[in-house]
Amino acid sequence: MKKYYADKKSLKFLRVATFLIISGIIIGLKYLLDHLESRFPEYFSIPKITVPEIIIWAVVILLVTAYVIFLLIILPLWYRSVSYTLSSDEIIIKSGIFVKNTCYVKMSSVQYTTSVSMPFAKYTSFNFLVISAYGGRLVCFFLSSSDMAEIGRRIQQALSSRGGL
Repeated sequence: MKKYYADKKSLKFLRVATFLIISGIIIGLKYLLDHLESRFPEYFSIPKITVPEIIIWAVVILLVTAYVIFLLIILPLWYRSVSYTLSSDEIIIKSGIFVKNTCYVKMSSVQYTTSVSMPFAKYTSFNFLVISAYGGRLVCFFLSSSDMAEIGRRIQQALSSRGGL
């Protein structure tokens, strides 16, 4: 029985990519505010805070708050909680932060697997293994390339040993 975990490289990539996207949105909103100020100088010459400024700052605060809560708190907790256990007769997937979820699949009910690797998966660990079994599907998220290949190979060996393939 061997345990596999989600690769932390994908978490780092998600953090950096999301930070760059949010930074771009904030810069775009600042550009929009500057454009509105130059287009309507009489409206923005009022010493009070204007409605567009309130909306733009509210969006900025919302984006930063969502980034902090989701990518700096919740997602790392999920990465610590997820595990994939593969034994000779079953596959166990455990995950969950607030509600723990455990899925058991007998190796004898597995029909086939599908490996999905995104571009630059070597650096981002955006590798997914979809396990199709009688009655449903399981997805193993954010595996390293070597873990995905090893799990796929072990499942393929179990399928081959059943015969018919």
